[in-house]
Amino acid sequence: MQKILISLILLLSTSSAFSYVDLNLSYSYTKRRVEGIDSTGNSDPDFGEALSTTSGYYVNWAWYMWEYTALELNYSESDEKLKDDRQVVDSSSGLTIKEVNSLIKTTVQGVGIRQSFANRKAAFIPSLAIGYARLTTSGNTKYIVNESGTDYTLTYTRDKEVYNSSYVTLSLAIKITQLIRLTLSGKAVMPDMDTSQAENNLTYSAGFSWMF
Repeated sequence: MQKILISLILLLSTSSAFSYVDLNLSYSYTKRRVEGIDSTGNSDPDFGEALSTTSGYYVNWAWYMWEYTALELNYSESDEKLKDDRQVVDSSSGLTIKEVNSLIKTTVQGVGIRQSFANRKAAFIPSLAIGYARLTTSGNTKYIVNESGTDYTLTYTRDKEVYNSSYVTLSLAIKITQLIRLTLSGKAVMPDMDTSQAENNLTYSAGFSWMF
C-alpha cells in the first residue's frame, strides 16, 4: 500500500500544473454535565452528577495535484471521558456503585481524495473528501463499589479494536489572509464500510489551514 501511494505521488508530481499543499490543524472539545435527581424527581447537585468531556485534535495534509482536486492524508485522536458519582443502590445484593470513571480513546488514520468547489483564491472554499480510514478504539472503565461499608475498585479494560473503514468529510475554508484560512469541518467515519454507522461516528471541528 505504501509503495503504491509513494509511486502515485511521484508520478503525479511530474505533471502537476497547480501543485500546492493545504495543511489543516483543528481541535474539538465538548462538555456535558447532568445533575443527580432527588426523591421528588428534580435535579439536585447534592445527589451527584455525571460529567462527560470529549477532546481531540485533527491533522490533514492535502496536496492539490490539480486546481480543484487533492490527495489527502489525515490523522485524528480523541479522548472521551466520563465521571459519574450518582450513586446506584442494588437493594437485593446490598451493593452500592458510588462512582464510575471511563475513558475511550479513538484514533483515525485516513487517505483519500478531496474535491474543492472554488479556487484557492476564493474567500470561501467548500470541499468534499472521501477515502479509506483505519479506526482504532481502546479504553477502560473503573467502578468504585461499596459492600457492607467497604469500598472496592473494579477495573474493566476494553480490548483494542481495529476497523477497516471509510470516511466522508465536508469542510468550509474561510479566507483570513492570502495563505491562512479558518476551517470548519464535519467528518463521518463508517466502521467496516457500513454507511448506517455514519451518524454514530461524527466529529465536528474548527481550526486553521495554511496553503503553500
